[in-house]
Amino acid sequence: MRDVLLGLAGRLEIDRGVFYALLARGWRAIGGLISILLIAKFLTPETQGYYYTFQSLIALQVFVELGLVVVVVSVTSHEWSKLRLNEEGVIIGDSEALSRLVSFGRKLASWYAVAAVVFVLLVAPAGALFLAKRGSVEGWLAPWLFAVLFQGLLLWTAPFQALFEGCNQVVAIQRFQLWQGVLANVVLWICLATGVGLWSVAALIGIQAAITMYYLGILQRPFFLPFWHPPSGPRIDWKVEVWPMQWRLAVQGVVNYFVYSLYTPVVFHYHGAVEAGRFGMTWQVFTMLQVLGLAWVQTRVPRFGMLIAQRDFAGLDILWRHTALLAIGVFGLGMGAFLLFQVILNHFDLEFGRRLLGTEITLLLLPAGLLAMWVQCAASYWRAHKSEPLGLSAAIPGLINGLLVWWWGSSYGPVGAIAAYLIMLAIISTPLSLYLKYKVTRDYRVQS
Repeated sequence: MRDVLLGLAGRLEIDRGVFYALLARGWRAIGGLISILLIAKFLTPETQGYYYTFQSLIALQVFVELGLVVVVVSVTSHEWSKLRLNEEGVIIGDSEALSRLVSFGRKLASWYAVAAVVFVLLVAPAGALFLAKRGSVEGWLAPWLFAVLFQGLLLWTAPFQALFEGCNQVVAIQRFQLWQGVLANVVLWICLATGVGLWSVAALIGIQAAITMYYLGILQRPFFLPFWHPPSGPRIDWKVEVWPMQWRLAVQGVVNYFVYSLYTPVVFHYHGAVEAGRFGMTWQVFTMLQVLGLAWVQTRVPRFGMLIAQRDFAGLDILWRHTALLAIGVFGLGMGAFLLFQVILNHFDLEFGRRLLGTEITLLLLPAGLLAMWVQCAASYWRAHKSEPLGLSAAIPGLINGLLVWWWGSSYGPVGAIAAYLIMLAIISTPLSLYLKYKVTRDYRVQS
Protein backbone atom coordinates (compact mmCIF):
# COMPACT_ATOMS: atom_id res chain seq x y z
CA MET A 1 0.00 0.00 0.00
CA ARG A 2 2.85 2.38 0.80
CA ASP A 3 4.43 1.75 -2.62
CA VAL A 4 1.09 2.29 -4.34
CA LEU A 5 0.56 5.62 -2.53
CA LEU A 6 4.11 6.76 -3.31
CA GLY A 7 3.64 5.82 -6.96
CA LEU A 8 0.36 7.73 -7.12
CA ALA A 9 1.97 10.76 -5.47
CA GLY A 10 4.74 10.66 -8.05
CA ARG A 11 2.34 10.54 -10.98
CA LEU A 12 0.37 13.43 -9.53
CA GLU A 13 3.55 15.49 -8.98
CA ILE A 14 2.97 15.58 -5.21
CA ASP A 15 6.16 16.54 -3.38
CA ARG A 16 6.36 17.72 0.24
CA GLY A 17 5.41 21.27 -0.68
CA VAL A 18 2.36 20.16 -2.64
CA PHE A 19 1.50 17.66 0.12
CA TYR A 20 1.28 20.36 2.77
CA ALA A 21 -0.41 22.75 0.35
CA LEU A 22 -3.02 20.10 -0.36
CA LEU A 23 -3.48 19.48 3.35
CA ALA A 24 -3.89 23.23 3.94
CA ARG A 25 -6.31 23.64 1.06
CA GLY A 26 -8.02 20.37 1.83
CA TRP A 27 -8.57 21.59 5.35
CA ARG A 28 -9.72 24.92 3.96
CA ALA A 29 -12.25 23.05 1.83
CA ILE A 30 -13.44 20.84 4.71
CA GLY A 31 -13.30 23.69 7.20
CA GLY A 32 -15.04 25.95 4.72
CA LEU A 33 -17.83 23.42 4.29
CA ILE A 34 -18.26 23.14 8.07
CA SER A 35 -18.23 26.94 8.31
CA ILE A 36 -20.91 27.17 5.62
CA LEU A 37 -23.10 24.72 7.52
CA LEU A 38 -22.62 26.63 10.78
CA ILE A 39 -23.30 29.96 9.09
CA ALA A 40 -26.54 28.55 7.71
CA LYS A 41 -27.48 27.24 11.17
CA PHE A 42 -26.50 30.12 13.45
CA LEU A 43 -26.84 33.21 11.24
CA THR A 44 -30.10 34.53 9.86
CA PRO A 45 -30.32 34.87 6.06
CA GLU A 46 -29.90 38.66 6.43
CA THR A 47 -26.84 38.35 8.68
CA GLN A 48 -25.37 35.81 6.25
CA GLY A 49 -25.56 38.51 3.59
CA TYR A 50 -23.65 40.94 5.80
CA TYR A 51 -21.08 38.24 6.60
CA TYR A 52 -20.14 37.72 2.95
CA THR A 53 -20.41 41.41 2.08
CA PHE A 54 -17.88 42.13 4.85
CA GLN A 55 -15.45 39.78 3.14
CA SER A 56 -15.98 41.34 -0.29
CA LEU A 57 -15.46 44.87 1.03
CA ILE A 58 -12.30 43.84 2.90
CA ALA A 59 -10.93 42.70 -0.46
CA LEU A 60 -10.61 46.43 -1.24
CA GLN A 61 -7.08 46.07 0.16
CA VAL A 62 -5.92 45.52 -3.45
CA PHE A 63 -6.29 49.27 -3.95
CA VAL A 64 -3.44 49.92 -1.49
CA GLU A 65 -1.44 46.70 -1.82
CA LEU A 66 -0.75 47.41 -5.51
CA GLY A 67 0.12 43.89 -6.58
CA LEU A 68 3.39 43.61 -4.71
CA VAL A 69 2.98 40.16 -3.12
CA VAL A 70 3.21 38.36 -6.47
CA VAL A 71 6.33 40.33 -7.37
CA VAL A 72 7.98 39.38 -4.06
CA VAL A 73 7.91 35.65 -4.78
CA SER A 74 9.28 36.12 -8.29
CA VAL A 75 12.11 38.51 -7.37
CA THR A 76 13.27 36.63 -4.26
CA SER A 77 13.28 33.25 -6.03
CA HIS A 78 15.92 34.55 -8.45
CA GLU A 79 18.13 35.77 -5.59
CA TRP A 80 17.61 32.54 -3.65
CA SER A 81 19.24 30.48 -6.42
CA LYS A 82 22.55 31.62 -4.85
CA LEU A 83 21.54 31.28 -1.20
CA ARG A 84 20.47 28.61 1.30
CA LEU A 85 19.72 28.05 4.99
CA ASN A 86 22.18 26.53 7.44
CA GLU A 87 21.18 24.15 10.23
CA GLU A 88 20.20 27.06 12.50
CA GLY A 89 17.84 28.48 9.88
CA VAL A 90 20.12 31.43 9.07
CA ILE A 91 20.58 32.58 5.46
CA ILE A 92 24.05 31.88 4.03
CA GLY A 93 25.59 31.95 0.57
CA ASP A 94 26.56 34.60 -1.95
CA SER A 95 27.05 37.90 -0.11
CA GLU A 96 25.84 40.04 -3.00
CA ALA A 97 22.62 38.05 -3.39
CA LEU A 98 22.03 38.28 0.37
CA SER A 99 22.58 42.03 0.33
CA ARG A 100 20.10 42.46 -2.51
CA LEU A 101 17.56 40.26 -0.72
CA VAL A 102 17.90 42.24 2.52
CA SER A 103 17.50 45.57 0.72
CA PHE A 104 14.31 44.27 -0.88
CA GLY A 105 12.88 43.00 2.41
CA ARG A 106 13.48 46.29 4.22
CA LYS A 107 11.73 48.27 1.50
CA LEU A 108 8.81 45.86 1.65
CA ALA A 109 8.40 46.46 5.38
CA SER A 110 8.12 50.21 4.85
CA TRP A 111 5.80 49.92 1.86
CA TYR A 112 3.32 47.65 3.57
CA ALA A 113 3.32 49.59 6.83
CA VAL A 114 2.05 52.62 4.92
CA ALA A 115 -0.37 50.49 2.87
CA ALA A 116 -1.90 48.98 6.02
CA VAL A 117 -2.54 52.38 7.61
CA VAL A 118 -4.07 53.78 4.41
CA PHE A 119 -6.27 50.70 4.09
CA VAL A 120 -7.73 51.06 7.58
CA LEU A 121 -8.29 54.82 7.30
CA LEU A 122 -10.07 54.58 3.93
CA VAL A 123 -11.94 51.27 3.94
CA ALA A 124 -13.38 51.47 7.46
CA PRO A 125 -15.52 54.60 6.85
CA ALA A 126 -16.25 53.83 3.18
CA GLY A 127 -17.51 50.34 4.00
CA ALA A 128 -19.58 51.67 6.88
CA LEU A 129 -21.31 54.15 4.59
CA PHE A 130 -22.08 51.43 2.05
CA LEU A 131 -23.45 48.99 4.63
CA ALA A 132 -25.54 51.66 6.33
CA LYS A 133 -27.68 52.04 3.20
CA ARG A 134 -29.08 48.53 3.70
CA GLY A 135 -29.39 48.61 7.47
CA SER A 136 -31.65 45.61 8.01
CA VAL A 137 -29.35 44.08 10.67
CA GLU A 138 -28.43 45.81 13.93
CA GLY A 139 -25.02 45.83 15.59
CA TRP A 140 -22.87 45.46 12.47
CA LEU A 141 -20.75 48.62 12.83
CA ALA A 142 -18.36 47.61 15.64
CA PRO A 143 -17.60 44.16 14.15
CA TRP A 144 -16.95 45.83 10.81
CA LEU A 145 -14.48 48.35 12.25
CA PHE A 146 -12.54 45.69 14.16
CA ALA A 147 -12.50 43.41 11.11
CA VAL A 148 -10.89 46.18 9.06
CA LEU A 149 -8.35 46.93 11.81
CA PHE A 150 -7.29 43.27 12.07
CA GLN A 151 -7.13 43.01 8.28
CA GLY A 152 -4.73 45.95 8.29
CA LEU A 153 -2.42 44.01 10.62
CA LEU A 154 -2.70 40.93 8.42
CA LEU A 155 -1.96 43.02 5.33
CA TRP A 156 1.27 44.26 6.92
CA THR A 157 2.52 40.66 7.33
CA ALA A 158 1.76 39.67 3.71
CA PRO A 159 5.15 40.56 2.14
CA PHE A 160 7.10 38.66 4.80
CA GLN A 161 5.15 35.50 4.07
CA ALA A 162 5.74 36.01 0.34
CA LEU A 163 9.45 36.66 0.84
CA PHE A 164 9.79 33.52 2.97
CA GLU A 165 7.97 31.47 0.34
CA GLY A 166 9.99 32.99 -2.51
CA CYS A 167 13.13 31.80 -0.76
CA ASN A 168 11.94 28.26 -1.55
CA GLN A 169 10.63 27.65 1.99
CA VAL A 170 7.49 26.23 0.46
CA VAL A 171 7.19 23.28 2.83
CA ALA A 172 7.53 25.47 5.91
CA ILE A 173 5.07 28.12 4.76
CA GLN A 174 2.50 25.56 3.65
CA ARG A 175 2.80 23.73 6.98
CA PHE A 176 2.26 27.02 8.77
CA GLN A 177 -0.77 27.87 6.64
CA LEU A 178 -2.24 24.46 7.46
CA TRP A 179 -2.06 25.08 11.22
CA GLN A 180 -3.16 28.67 10.82
CA GLY A 181 -6.22 27.47 8.92
CA VAL A 182 -7.06 24.87 11.56
CA LEU A 183 -6.85 27.32 14.48
CA ALA A 184 -8.66 30.10 12.63
CA ASN A 185 -11.54 27.81 11.68
CA VAL A 186 -11.90 26.51 15.23
CA VAL A 187 -12.12 30.08 16.53
CA LEU A 188 -14.70 30.92 13.85
CA TRP A 189 -16.83 27.88 14.71
CA ILE A 190 -16.77 28.67 18.42
CA CYS A 191 -17.85 32.24 17.70
CA LEU A 192 -20.67 31.15 15.39
CA ALA A 193 -21.91 28.50 17.83
CA THR A 194 -21.90 30.92 20.77
CA GLY A 195 -24.07 33.39 18.89
CA VAL A 196 -21.75 36.39 18.53
CA GLY A 197 -22.93 36.90 14.95
CA LEU A 198 -20.86 39.26 12.83
CA TRP A 199 -18.15 39.42 15.47
CA SER A 200 -17.17 36.04 14.00
CA VAL A 201 -15.65 37.84 11.01
CA ALA A 202 -13.49 40.07 13.23
CA ALA A 203 -12.43 37.08 15.35
CA LEU A 204 -11.46 35.06 12.28
CA ILE A 205 -9.25 37.81 10.85
CA GLY A 206 -7.84 38.71 14.27
CA ILE A 207 -6.64 35.17 15.03
CA GLN A 208 -5.10 34.90 11.55
CA ALA A 209 -3.14 38.11 12.14
CA ALA A 210 -1.98 37.03 15.61
CA ILE A 211 -0.82 33.58 14.45
CA THR A 212 1.02 35.06 11.47
CA MET A 213 2.91 37.61 13.54
CA TYR A 214 3.89 34.92 16.05
CA TYR A 215 5.11 32.56 13.33
CA LEU A 216 7.16 35.12 11.40
CA GLY A 217 8.38 37.17 14.36
CA ILE A 218 9.16 34.36 16.82
CA LEU A 219 9.42 30.97 15.15
CA GLN A 220 11.20 32.24 12.01
CA ARG A 221 13.26 34.88 13.76
CA PRO A 222 16.66 33.44 12.63
CA PHE A 223 15.62 33.74 8.98
CA PHE A 224 14.67 37.41 9.32
CA LEU A 225 17.66 38.50 11.48
CA PRO A 226 19.66 39.87 8.51
CA PHE A 227 16.77 42.16 7.62
CA TRP A 228 17.14 44.12 10.87
CA HIS A 229 20.34 45.72 9.55
CA PRO A 230 20.92 47.80 6.40
CA PRO A 231 22.54 45.87 3.52
CA SER A 232 26.28 46.31 3.13
CA GLY A 233 26.51 45.51 -0.57
CA PRO A 234 24.44 45.75 -3.76
CA ARG A 235 20.79 46.63 -3.52
CA ILE A 236 17.82 45.76 -5.67
CA ASP A 237 16.97 48.68 -7.92
CA TRP A 238 13.25 49.05 -7.28
CA LYS A 239 12.73 51.32 -10.26
CA VAL A 240 14.35 48.90 -12.71
CA GLU A 241 13.73 45.43 -11.22
CA VAL A 242 10.46 45.74 -9.32
CA TRP A 243 8.36 48.66 -10.49
CA PRO A 244 8.00 47.59 -14.18
CA MET A 245 6.30 44.39 -13.01
CA GLN A 246 4.62 45.91 -9.96
CA TRP A 247 2.68 48.68 -11.64
CA ARG A 248 1.22 46.22 -14.11
CA LEU A 249 0.22 43.90 -11.28
CA ALA A 250 -1.17 46.87 -9.40
CA VAL A 251 -3.46 47.62 -12.33
CA GLN A 252 -4.46 43.97 -12.45
CA GLY A 253 -5.03 43.84 -8.70
CA VAL A 254 -7.41 46.77 -8.84
CA VAL A 255 -9.12 45.37 -11.92
CA ASN A 256 -9.37 41.92 -10.30
CA TYR A 257 -11.57 43.43 -7.63
CA PHE A 258 -14.11 44.10 -10.35
CA VAL A 259 -13.57 40.56 -11.69
CA TYR A 260 -13.75 38.58 -8.43
CA SER A 261 -15.12 40.65 -5.55
CA LEU A 262 -17.70 43.04 -6.94
CA TYR A 263 -20.53 40.51 -7.20
CA THR A 264 -21.67 40.25 -3.59
CA PRO A 265 -21.75 44.04 -2.98
CA VAL A 266 -23.75 44.53 -6.21
CA VAL A 267 -26.25 41.84 -5.24
CA PHE A 268 -26.36 43.25 -1.68
CA HIS A 269 -27.09 46.76 -2.95
CA TYR A 270 -29.72 45.91 -5.57
CA HIS A 271 -31.30 42.69 -4.31
CA GLY A 272 -30.84 42.79 -0.53
CA ALA A 273 -28.88 40.97 2.15
CA VAL A 274 -30.64 37.59 1.77
CA GLU A 275 -29.78 37.20 -1.92
CA ALA A 276 -26.26 38.49 -1.24
CA GLY A 277 -25.87 35.79 1.40
CA ARG A 278 -26.90 33.06 -1.06
CA PHE A 279 -24.51 34.41 -3.66
CA GLY A 280 -21.67 34.81 -1.17
CA MET A 281 -21.98 31.23 0.08
CA THR A 282 -22.03 29.79 -3.45
CA TRP A 283 -19.10 31.98 -4.49
CA GLN A 284 -17.14 30.81 -1.44
CA VAL A 285 -17.43 27.19 -2.58
CA PHE A 286 -16.32 28.22 -6.07
CA THR A 287 -13.24 30.08 -4.82
CA MET A 288 -12.33 27.29 -2.37
CA LEU A 289 -12.19 24.82 -5.25
CA GLN A 290 -10.01 27.22 -7.25
CA VAL A 291 -7.62 27.61 -4.32
CA LEU A 292 -7.46 23.83 -3.95
CA GLY A 293 -6.56 23.33 -7.60
CA LEU A 294 -3.99 26.14 -7.56
CA ALA A 295 -2.11 24.40 -4.72
CA TRP A 296 0.01 22.67 -7.36
CA VAL A 297 0.75 25.97 -9.09
CA GLN A 298 1.56 28.11 -6.05
CA THR A 299 4.03 25.62 -4.61
CA ARG A 300 5.84 25.37 -7.94
CA VAL A 301 6.36 29.11 -8.51
CA PRO A 302 9.73 29.32 -6.68
CA ARG A 303 10.86 26.24 -8.62
CA PHE A 304 9.77 27.87 -11.87
CA GLY A 305 11.94 30.90 -11.07
CA MET A 306 14.96 28.77 -10.15
CA LEU A 307 14.70 26.75 -13.39
CA ILE A 308 14.58 29.99 -15.37
CA ALA A 309 17.63 31.35 -13.52
CA GLN A 310 19.42 28.09 -14.40
CA ARG A 311 18.17 28.38 -18.03
CA ASP A 312 16.56 24.94 -17.87
CA PHE A 313 13.67 25.96 -20.10
CA ALA A 314 12.84 22.40 -21.20
CA GLY A 315 12.44 21.33 -17.57
CA LEU A 316 10.37 24.45 -16.87
CA ASP A 317 7.93 23.74 -19.70
CA ILE A 318 7.43 20.10 -18.70
CA LEU A 319 6.90 20.97 -15.03
CA TRP A 320 4.49 23.82 -15.82
CA ARG A 321 2.42 21.74 -18.26
CA HIS A 322 1.94 18.90 -15.78
CA THR A 323 1.17 21.37 -13.01
CA ALA A 324 -1.45 23.27 -15.04
CA LEU A 325 -3.26 20.11 -16.14
CA LEU A 326 -3.45 18.81 -12.58
CA ALA A 327 -4.71 22.14 -11.23
CA ILE A 328 -7.45 22.46 -13.84
CA GLY A 329 -8.47 18.82 -13.46
CA VAL A 330 -8.81 19.04 -9.69
CA PHE A 331 -10.99 22.13 -9.98
CA GLY A 332 -13.22 20.50 -12.60
CA LEU A 333 -13.78 17.41 -10.47
CA GLY A 334 -14.59 19.56 -7.45
CA MET A 335 -17.18 21.60 -9.31
CA GLY A 336 -18.78 18.42 -10.64
CA ALA A 337 -19.11 17.11 -7.10
CA PHE A 338 -20.62 20.42 -5.93
CA LEU A 339 -23.19 20.32 -8.73
CA LEU A 340 -24.20 16.79 -7.72
CA PHE A 341 -24.48 17.94 -4.10
CA GLN A 342 -26.84 20.74 -5.14
CA VAL A 343 -28.99 18.33 -7.15
CA ILE A 344 -29.37 16.12 -4.06
CA LEU A 345 -30.25 19.09 -1.85
CA ASN A 346 -32.89 20.27 -4.30
CA HIS A 347 -34.33 16.78 -4.80
CA PHE A 348 -34.98 16.35 -1.09
CA ASP A 349 -35.95 20.03 -0.66
CA LEU A 350 -33.55 20.53 2.25
CA GLU A 351 -33.37 23.89 4.04
CA PHE A 352 -29.64 24.21 3.46
CA GLY A 353 -30.20 24.14 -0.29
CA ARG A 354 -32.13 27.39 0.00
CA ARG A 355 -29.05 29.11 1.44
CA LEU A 356 -27.23 28.47 -1.88
CA LEU A 357 -27.97 29.69 -5.38
CA GLY A 358 -29.53 27.31 -7.90
CA THR A 359 -27.82 24.75 -10.12
CA GLU A 360 -28.05 27.08 -13.11
CA ILE A 361 -25.44 29.29 -11.44
CA THR A 362 -23.11 26.31 -10.94
CA LEU A 363 -23.54 25.34 -14.59
CA LEU A 364 -22.36 28.85 -15.51
CA LEU A 365 -19.54 28.80 -12.95
CA LEU A 366 -18.08 25.49 -14.18
CA PRO A 367 -16.85 26.67 -17.62
CA ALA A 368 -16.00 30.09 -16.21
CA GLY A 369 -13.85 28.50 -13.52
CA LEU A 370 -12.03 26.23 -15.97
CA LEU A 371 -11.11 29.24 -18.10
CA ALA A 372 -10.10 31.24 -15.03
CA MET A 373 -7.83 28.41 -13.87
CA TRP A 374 -6.06 28.40 -17.24
CA VAL A 375 -5.52 32.16 -17.03
CA GLN A 376 -4.06 31.80 -13.51
CA CYS A 377 -1.70 29.02 -14.60
CA ALA A 378 -0.52 31.04 -17.60
CA ALA A 379 0.08 34.08 -15.39
CA SER A 380 2.22 32.01 -12.99
CA TYR A 381 4.39 31.03 -15.97
CA TRP A 382 5.14 34.50 -17.28
CA ARG A 383 5.54 36.01 -13.80
CA ALA A 384 8.19 33.42 -12.99
CA HIS A 385 10.19 35.13 -15.78
CA LYS A 386 10.03 38.34 -13.71
CA SER A 387 7.76 39.68 -16.41
CA GLU A 388 4.28 41.15 -16.35
CA PRO A 389 3.15 41.93 -19.91
CA LEU A 390 -0.27 43.04 -18.78
CA GLY A 391 -0.16 46.74 -18.14
CA LEU A 392 -2.98 49.16 -18.76
CA SER A 393 -4.38 46.55 -21.14
CA ALA A 394 -5.36 44.54 -18.04
CA ALA A 395 -7.92 47.22 -17.30
CA ILE A 396 -9.89 46.42 -20.44
CA PRO A 397 -11.31 42.99 -19.47
CA GLY A 398 -11.66 44.03 -15.84
CA LEU A 399 -13.57 47.21 -16.54
CA ILE A 400 -15.77 45.46 -19.09
CA ASN A 401 -16.49 42.76 -16.52
CA GLY A 402 -17.19 45.33 -13.81
CA LEU A 403 -19.60 47.29 -15.98
CA LEU A 404 -21.41 44.15 -17.13
CA VAL A 405 -21.63 42.78 -13.59
CA TRP A 406 -23.07 46.07 -12.37
CA TRP A 407 -25.48 46.34 -15.30
CA TRP A 408 -26.63 42.72 -15.60
CA GLY A 409 -26.30 42.03 -11.87
CA SER A 410 -28.54 44.96 -10.98
CA SER A 411 -31.13 43.87 -13.56
CA TYR A 412 -30.94 40.06 -13.52
CA GLY A 413 -29.28 39.28 -10.20
CA PRO A 414 -26.67 36.51 -9.76
CA VAL A 415 -27.37 34.88 -13.15
CA GLY A 416 -26.59 38.12 -14.95
CA ALA A 417 -23.45 38.74 -12.88
CA ILE A 418 -21.98 35.28 -13.54
CA ALA A 419 -22.94 35.41 -17.23
CA ALA A 420 -20.91 38.61 -17.50
CA TYR A 421 -17.93 36.88 -15.87
CA LEU A 422 -18.09 33.93 -18.28
CA ILE A 423 -18.36 36.13 -21.37
CA MET A 424 -15.38 38.26 -20.31
CA LEU A 425 -13.23 35.16 -19.73
CA ALA A 426 -14.19 33.45 -22.99
CA ILE A 427 -13.90 36.44 -25.30
CA ILE A 428 -11.03 38.44 -23.79
CA SER A 429 -9.01 36.94 -20.92
CA THR A 430 -8.33 33.43 -22.24
CA PRO A 431 -7.19 34.41 -25.77
CA LEU A 432 -5.10 37.22 -24.30
CA SER A 433 -3.36 34.88 -21.84
CA LEU A 434 -2.51 32.44 -24.66
CA TYR A 435 -0.85 35.20 -26.63
CA LEU A 436 1.02 36.68 -23.66
CA LYS A 437 2.43 33.33 -22.53
CA TYR A 438 3.88 32.83 -26.00
CA LYS A 439 5.18 36.41 -26.19
CA VAL A 440 6.95 36.34 -22.81
CA THR A 441 8.58 33.01 -23.58
CA ARG A 442 9.85 34.23 -26.94
CA ASP A 443 11.08 37.62 -25.75
CA TYR A 444 12.81 36.38 -22.60
CA ARG A 445 14.72 33.59 -24.30
CA VAL A 446 15.78 35.76 -27.23
CA GLN A 447 17.03 38.54 -24.96
CA SER A 448 18.84 36.22 -22.55
